[in-house]
Amino acid sequence: MTGAPDPEPARAGRWRQATTRVRDRGRRTGLRAGTWLAQRWQQTVALLRGMEPSTAYAPPPSAAPVRVTQRRDAEIVVPAQGYIYGFVIRASFSWSAEGLRPELLSWYAQQFQPLAVQQLTRLAADLARSTAPHHAGELEVRLHRAIGEADWTFPRAEGTVSGRPDAWVRLDERVQQALLPYSKRRVTLESEYELHLARARSAQQLAHRWSTILREYADTAAEVDPQTQEGLVDAARRMLGLQKIATQWIEDLLAERPRTGNWFDRPPPAATRAQPDRSPDVPRQPGPPPADSGAAADGDSSGQT
Repeated sequence: MTGAPDPEPARAGRWRQATTRVRDRGRRTGLRAGTWLAQRWQQTVALLRGMEPSTAYAPPPSAAPVRVTQRRDAEIVVPAQGYIYGFVIRASFSWSAEGLRPELLSWYAQQFQPLAVQQLTRLAADLARSTAPHHAGELEVRLHRAIGEADWTFPRAEGTVSGRPDAWVRLDERVQQALLPYSKRRVTLESEYELHLARARSAQQLAHRWSTILREYADTAAEVDPQTQEGLVDAARRMLGLQKIATQWIEDLLAERPRTGNWFDRPPPAATRAQPDRSPDVPRQPGPPPADSGAAADGDSSGQT
């Protein structure tokens, strides 16, 4: 019994070997798991690097402030020079602001409209005191210049509100009724002037053409036949008649012109004088008086004397 081997050392050796195998197997498994995790981590990092997180997760950009505009009309009356007549001014205020809601801008426009109208009335009254009642155009030009130089902004906590006006000036109704006849007369006179000017140009062109023809036949007048010579003499008489009538017509116009540069100061036209020998306008083709009528006229005048 004493010679049999002890089983404890063999059992301990087997446990030691099993433990070693398990430890080796766990180490290899851990190495493989670490390698797999490292590969997966590298792939995840590479995938994240290819993305753009700033574009994907950034908040949407804020929109630019929108400028809201509203219009409100007004009408004011200011006295003209002399404080007898006045000017009627129609104004359209353009209210605008950036970043305000339309209802808030409408509330501000309603609150500031009286202040803007008061400022416009003060500017227009200062300019109208030195403007004649019938010079509405002059006042409108000066008022536009004053509006451009004035400040039409109203600062608020939510932003700056501006209400710039556009103005148009009209005459007083009494002034319009007083100027209506003179305006009609002026339009008539300007139309007559254009008509007379066109006729004078036509007469000048006709005289120039006849002068050219007469110069061409002046050197060969002795060589042409009697009928052509008679035609040339008749053309010369026509030109002389045109020149006399045009001269008399110009003298009449100069005598009837207004004494001042204002057409409203022109006196009413006098009765038309009887002129049986010619029409009041330059005729297109006036002819010379016949020789026998001229001789009869000379005989009548000599007989009267």
